[in-house]
Amino acid sequence: MTSIKKELLVGASQATAFKVFTEKMDLWWPRTHHVGTCPMTELVLEAKPSGRWYSKHEDGSEVNVGYVMTYDPYGLFVLAWQVNGDFKYDPELVTEVEVQFIPEGEKQTRVIMEHKDLQKLGGGKAVESMDQGWWMILQLYKNQAEA
Repeated sequence: MTSIKKELLVGASQATAFKVFTEKMDLWWPRTHHVGTCPMTELVLEAKPSGRWYSKHEDGSEVNVGYVMTYDPYGLFVLAWQVNGDFKYDPELVTEVEVQFIPEGEKQTRVIMEHKDLQKLGGGKAVESMDQGWWMILQLYKNQAEA
C-alpha cells in the first residue's frame, strides 16, 4: 500500500470545512492518537506555511508530528507527516497528508484526504491500522465541522 485515500461529504461551507480542519484540529483529533510517552493534553497545528504540527503532554513535553507543506485557503492543505511505522517522530522522514476541499454547494464540501508515500513507513500492521485510523479521525472531523 503506497497511499490511503478517504473521501467524505461535509455539511459545511468550503471555508468552514477548511478552517475546522486547519485551525481547530485540537477540538476533533482523538487524544488517544499521539506519539508522546504520556497522555496528550493538546494537539497544535500552526495553520500557516511551514507551521509546526505537534502535541503537548501532561508532563509538559512537546512532540513533533510534522509541519505544514502547503497552505492554500480554502482549497488545499498539505501536511508533512514525520511519524514512522513504529509511531515515533522521525525528522528524516516525510510522508504527505494532502487534503482537498471542493465546494459542492453553499453548505456542502467534498473533502478528499490522501496520505501518500506510505511505503516509506515499511508497511505491515502500522500502515494497515492507519487505514482504519484515518477513517475514524475524519469522522470526528466531520462531526465537528457540521456542529
